[in-house]
Amino acid sequence: MPPAEKYSRFALSVLVAVVTAAGPVKAQITPKDTVLPKDRVTLKTVEVNGVRPFIIQSADRIILNVAESPSAAGSNAYDIMQRTPGALADANGNITVRGQSVTVWIDGRPSNLSGDDLKTMLQSMNSAGIDKIEVITHPSARYDAQGGVIVNIKTMKGRSLGANGIVTAGLGAGRFARSSTGISMNYRSAKTNVYGSYDLNSNQQYYDNLSTRYLSAWSAIEEHEYDKRLRYNNSFKLGLDHDFNKTLSAGVLVRGAFNYRNRDVNNRSQLDTDSLSIVQTKGKASYFSPTANAWMKKTFSPGRELSLNLDYFHYGKSWKDDLITNFYDRAEKPYRQADSLRDNSPADNNVYAISVDYTHPAKWAKIETGLKYTRTSTDNNVRWEYADAGQWRTDEGKTNHFIFQENIGAAYVSLSKGIGKYSLQAGLRAEQTNTTGRSLTLNERHPNNYFYLFPNLALQYMPSMKHVFGLGYKKNIVRYGFDYVNPFIIYQSRYTYSQGNSYLRPQIDNSIEGSYAYNSKLFITLTGTASRNALAPVYRQDTAAKLIISSYDNLSKADIMHLTVTHSASIGKTFTAMNTLGAMYVSYNGGSGASALDNQAFAAYVSSNATIRLPWAVAELTGFYVSPLASGIFKMSAMFKLDAGVSKSILQQRGSLKLSVTDLFNTQRMKYRVENYQQVNADYYNKTETRFVNLVFIYKFGNQYVKPGKNRKTGIDDVKARMGGN
Repeated sequence: MPPAEKYSRFALSVLVAVVTAAGPVKAQITPKDTVLPKDRVTLKTVEVNGVRPFIIQSADRIILNVAESPSAAGSNAYDIMQRTPGALADANGNITVRGQSVTVWIDGRPSNLSGDDLKTMLQSMNSAGIDKIEVITHPSARYDAQGGVIVNIKTMKGRSLGANGIVTAGLGAGRFARSSTGISMNYRSAKTNVYGSYDLNSNQQYYDNLSTRYLSAWSAIEEHEYDKRLRYNNSFKLGLDHDFNKTLSAGVLVRGAFNYRNRDVNNRSQLDTDSLSIVQTKGKASYFSPTANAWMKKTFSPGRELSLNLDYFHYGKSWKDDLITNFYDRAEKPYRQADSLRDNSPADNNVYAISVDYTHPAKWAKIETGLKYTRTSTDNNVRWEYADAGQWRTDEGKTNHFIFQENIGAAYVSLSKGIGKYSLQAGLRAEQTNTTGRSLTLNERHPNNYFYLFPNLALQYMPSMKHVFGLGYKKNIVRYGFDYVNPFIIYQSRYTYSQGNSYLRPQIDNSIEGSYAYNSKLFITLTGTASRNALAPVYRQDTAAKLIISSYDNLSKADIMHLTVTHSASIGKTFTAMNTLGAMYVSYNGGSGASALDNQAFAAYVSSNATIRLPWAVAELTGFYVSPLASGIFKMSAMFKLDAGVSKSILQQRGSLKLSVTDLFNTQRMKYRVENYQQVNADYYNKTETRFVNLVFIYKFGNQYVKPGKNRKTGIDDVKARMGGN
């Protein structure tokens, strides 16, 4: 029997024994938490028989109650985000919600990451330390114009008076074993709240990628890459909030992560039946990303307040790879000496921000206004070397030292007013951006300056408590990740490279949304988004060298129509479900001539989250299916996934055991193709390990008398999801 299967059976037997011994459990009402400031009138949330369902939807946001979900046990933030109704992942793993890009927050603070680094960070966040995820689908002008949807991940934090905390421990297995542990502690008095946490998890995961690139009707290059990664993730936070008096409060928060990753990659590339090459890569990487925030809030009268935020973020990365390429003939015998390459690619990135916000409740409307300034600098020094007669020499064609600087100044004003059965919110945000990209190696400089106005309008009509109609418009910007403009080269095989694009422009989105909600049970939303200079991963081909280069570019436009219908249902005290049906039309256009892009398609998807409350435990089943669809230059195939879990309260409600199986049938994978884009015709199949069995234990200690907590707004929202690498 494989070790993983033995481990899974052992975990299941332990859970069954504990559940049997603990006996039946009574339902317990969990107090609601505060959420981010609401931007317009929202509906009451859906609560069934004192139990918070995993998904709660209102007029302006979707809440995922991760702590309440048995099937989320042992999972991570990235996988859980994909369970949001209307969320889809593209070929590169970037998540959109209702066809719009997302900006990720953590506890109301910036994540400061994008691309693979953002995905890695989200995958390192174990669900045991997450309380809930808030998805704000129509943020006001007070929020940065970056991205169309805000995703705020709220980690566990004590809300009770006195000292209290949460301890978590988990074990899991897929093809390899994994583990997690963490502790969160909180002390709250009438005026002071001190809190902190530390989490550690280790996991090993495989990535199995296949591709076939067609050079002609009779010639093709086939690549098979197997990548095994071992990760050790450490994250921490320490904060202090203090009320000096009834009108003045302040606080500090330090948060960060130490992440380590080792990888072992085997890439096998073959041109037809000849020219076989095998690249063996052994790499090590470490990441250190501390964030510091200091804030102050002064209340002058009820509803009239002034707040100040100072933010600093650092992102340091060490990245080293050793690559050996062996060459074989048709009989798989070496026909030339192996090539040896190595790279050392450190990164040193910093973000500074200051913001001032003022709220004034005038008689005729509530007024919000503010100013913000953000300064970002990224320093990436990519150094490649090759072995020559026993000596390491600089590879001038791949080495590059690139520095990118960005300054953003912003100002906004937002008005909100309720008139009888109507509520109106209107806002305008102005942002001036100045950027400079410099390649010290190539002696190149790429300046770019642009100014945009971002209007925002939301209108709601509530003829009764059962019916709510909504209409909204917003304009936003999608700035490229900093690694996207870095022209360094990443070597994957003799036929495949990746490289940034220094000439990228930001993407501009205009969105219109209409919505209807009935009795907080049925939600219908129709969203139309028109994107210009749409940012997308692309391919270029060097026909003579039979080389393909993956990069980023601006497509001419992208138009998306997105319809979602979500319905919540319950049967007595036993069963509750949230079901979503989505339909969309997407169209991507770019380029000209024979290789012009015209990728359009209709698509549909369905997702469901069902909770069954048994006398002895709570069971949950979550699944989704998405039909074939278009995404940038790619034509995506259909995909299906099903998760299951069971949760049992023990130790007089202070403890719980959760057993889950993610991707029960091992069906989650990316299969897509490119048809005649820049002379590229290719098929891709990417399978990331997604089926795991997880057993998690959670124990709450200390005082459990709840006092409402506070929430604070980030000062660097527009940058947090863009700092990235590979």
